[in-house]
Amino acid sequence: MDGYGDRRNGPRQPPEPLIRPVPKMRSRALVVGGGIVGLSCAFFLRRAGYDVTVLDRDPDGDRASLGNAGAIAQPEVMPIAAPGIVWKVPRYLLDPLGPLSIRMSYMWRLWPYLSRFLRAANKRQYAASAASMGSLLATAFDDHGTIHQESGLGYLLNKDGHLWVYRSPAVRDASPDWQIRERQGLACTFLDRDSLVAAEPALGPMATCAVRTDDWATYVDPKAYVVGLMAHLRERGVAFKACHVASLDGDAVTGTGGQRYPFDHLVIAAGAWSHRLSVQLGDWCPLETERGYNTTLPNPGVSLNRMVTFAEDHFVATPMSTGLRIGGAVEFAGLEAPPNFARSKALLQLAAQYLPDLNVGGGNEWMGHRPSTPDSLPVIGRASRHSNILYAFGHGHLGLTGSATTGRLIAALLQGEEAGLDLTPFRIGRFSP
Repeated sequence: MDGYGDRRNGPRQPPEPLIRPVPKMRSRALVVGGGIVGLSCAFFLRRAGYDVTVLDRDPDGDRASLGNAGAIAQPEVMPIAAPGIVWKVPRYLLDPLGPLSIRMSYMWRLWPYLSRFLRAANKRQYAASAASMGSLLATAFDDHGTIHQESGLGYLLNKDGHLWVYRSPAVRDASPDWQIRERQGLACTFLDRDSLVAAEPALGPMATCAVRTDDWATYVDPKAYVVGLMAHLRERGVAFKACHVASLDGDAVTGTGGQRYPFDHLVIAAGAWSHRLSVQLGDWCPLETERGYNTTLPNPGVSLNRMVTFAEDHFVATPMSTGLRIGGAVEFAGLEAPPNFARSKALLQLAAQYLPDLNVGGGNEWMGHRPSTPDSLPVIGRASRHSNILYAFGHGHLGLTGSATTGRLIAALLQGEEAGLDLTPFRIGRFSP
């Protein structure tokens, strides 16, 4: 597949972009949200000929796009609401190094999300959501390649594959996920201990086996990609405005300072804050923030050749130009609670069990808000009461992966083009009582 670099051959040229029709009269398109999904929507809308303005509370500030694991994870199609997960939750909550934390003061506010999450945790919904996510991510590499060709940012991406590492071959072999992925054409190779150590010599004896996929790529610096894409959009005439949205209707957005931004078309891509805007338009959504933590170690003392997911302990390690990033876990505590960086430190303790020579000192800790829906599917499509307003949020752990495809789909919808896949599973109306 063209459009990506690798550590052996360097960056290659992506495929020629699709030629899209330009509107005869330039329409005003407003994008609320300056994360990677919002930026990708702005890219494809400007490419289609729209006048684009991006509104964000802090256009040059931090956001989930800047501190993520950096992956285009096409095989990561499995929803979080897996069959049987309800029986695992108590163990997760009691484990100080576990993958899940819920602040007790927030529990009552979590119920609208949690009740639908538990409802989705069945075999039928699990398989259906995986199939829908697979259809969405099928063109992820091509769509990122379109952005790379025009922005020149493809050198930041390495198509270097990925490993899911396990402590127990029995746990690995019992998972139904590999068959689901293979039915979608995503090849997975099972590795024993010897093959695993040959691929990643830094892994200690706790790592006994793995599964490898080549349908995976990582940005060596996600922040550089976001900043570079913003710079490219500014060069193309996209305006960025600092605005904390107070209200919106069918033809304008109003900021807390009284600024009014009229639009012909509006895209809500405000990540974990998006449901606060959609409800003003009559579209309720049980969106939650999965607060994720990581630490980037500038001098880790070990090296990995690719991104590694430690499947049984639910965290990842990604080699980046800034160091080794150890991240993962899920904390439910809302949008306002301060970070609990004990979560980052717990992840480092886990990583040191798999990487015996890991130097955990001197790291940079970070927390970000993943916008999560109960069924792990993003919201992509029109508002129920306003045909000129579209939603593009709720990508959970796959915001970077699905960003370019979401942007292309949003531009296609505004132009009345065929989306190329069934967007019914992604409509916001699926959450209606």
